Amino acid sequence: MQSMKTISGTDLLERRIDPYWRKARIAARLVLKKEAGLPWSARDRRIAVLLADDPGVTDRLIDQAVSSLTARRKYGPGIMGGFR
Repeated sequence: MQSMKTISGTDLLERRIDPYWRKARIAARLVLKKEAGLPWSARDRRIAVLLADDPGVTDRLIDQAVSSLTARRKYGPGIMGGFR
């Protein structure tokens, strides 16, 4: 008899979110941090270099992620809920 495998929240989240969208959201947070005048840490700089070299993280995708994050801050999560 097989045991039932439970699905953790992170497994479910990783299946639903496109990896490039996730990376673009990270890049967008860095852009917003820079625009707010906050200093970047060494970790932020390392991540920025990695994301800049990633071909799937395009300027357009980062711009959409910035718009998404600023809209969530201004209006809250949409009617479907969402993640932060």
